[in-house]
Amino acid sequence: MAGDVRVVLAVAVALAVAGVTPAAGGPPPAVGEQQAAELAEISQDGTATEPNETVVLEGGFDPDYDPAAVLTRVEARRELSATEPITLHEYDDDAGPEIDVRDQFGEIRPAGARALQLYSNATTERRMPLGYAVERGDGVHIYLMNATDLAAYGVSQEVVLAHEFVHALQFQRDLLAPSREGFRSTFPRWTTDARLVTTSLVEGDATWTTEEYVARYGGDYSPADYNRTLARAAWPNSLGGTPYYYGYEYYRAIGAAPDERSAAIRSPPNSTAELLDPDGAVPRATLPEAPASSQEFEALTRYHTDTVGELALRHALRINGRSFGAAAAAADGLANDRMYYYAEAATTATHWVSVWESPDEAAEFEAAWRELLDDRGATPGENETLVVPTGDDAPAVHYVVERDGDTVRITAAPDPDLAVELAAHGRA
Repeated sequence: MAGDVRVVLAVAVALAVAGVTPAAGGPPPAVGEQQAAELAEISQDGTATEPNETVVLEGGFDPDYDPAAVLTRVEARRELSATEPITLHEYDDDAGPEIDVRDQFGEIRPAGARALQLYSNATTERRMPLGYAVERGDGVHIYLMNATDLAAYGVSQEVVLAHEFVHALQFQRDLLAPSREGFRSTFPRWTTDARLVTTSLVEGDATWTTEEYVARYGGDYSPADYNRTLARAAWPNSLGGTPYYYGYEYYRAIGAAPDERSAAIRSPPNSTAELLDPDGAVPRATLPEAPASSQEFEALTRYHTDTVGELALRHALRINGRSFGAAAAAADGLANDRMYYYAEAATTATHWVSVWESPDEAAEFEAAWRELLDDRGATPGENETLVVPTGDDAPAVHYVVERDGDTVRITAAPDPDLAVELAAHGRA
């Protein structure tokens, strides 16, 4: 975010659009004696602390549960205590009419979404986040959808607040960087893959803690509810929801003690390939040189690059009809990738090169991608391209799909000549 404002969406719009509807939580547990029993668990050095007085209610917010007790319980579960007041606000659900969501997520731009067969002109419901946390100059503020509106989503406000309090503690304990640049500095390149890694660690931490909270104090909340694939028109929300589940699964694999989660946030895996398979190191493979641009490439100019990564690739396959297992198998073995974006006047094109752990893994992915294009109605086009025709909600795309040993090149453009030309430069 611009300036000194930091924002984390906790129970995010992706969950709302997905229609996750766990049963509504039961009545809030009693406070007082139960809260006092938690006090010894809060302090990291084992000393008891005073009851929590760090929650400030704004704008007439008057919940039917004790927010301070919720914070005390979250502090105990997370083994971190708040360092300054946290201000709570409430807002009404203001979901509006269906909209055409911009085809962009992370570093995926519309041309990349088109190449990945994600692009869509169709509309989808606009949903408000169920809650989010913001850090400003005067401290952390948490915003919660009102309890009545939350009931429509099958989740209690208390549970949403528990999730948000984890983010407040992350902010206050510097587990969340002061800016987006702080996260970027952890990686040689800031990409879609890098964003999904960092978000997975942050959201997985909050998801894990919230599940522990619900297990002890009641309510309905399941990390599995985040493992959903939405309709293509909502693909940015669908992909944006993956960190909640896969971050949780990562902690389940490496050890989920609070200090282990803090260490992982500070020192993340280098890719979603390692996030998905923490037991197996996935060294970054060397990529071929990028296709030439500028004078060597006439009027075509490279304007953007991205690493899509295994998690985004897996999800793109799922959105296009692959099963969970088939998508995971086809994306497994990705050792590195780079998508290059080019512009020529009003035309855009992409050249996506991926290197795999073995020629067999590359061949499996190539076959899966060709099958995906077939399912989208691809036919032989001009100049030996494959063309996915214009559909009700997506434009036509011409592809050149090639494999050389462990390397797969996929060039995509709205014009067959441009696709062929860019593919040729990619082979050079």
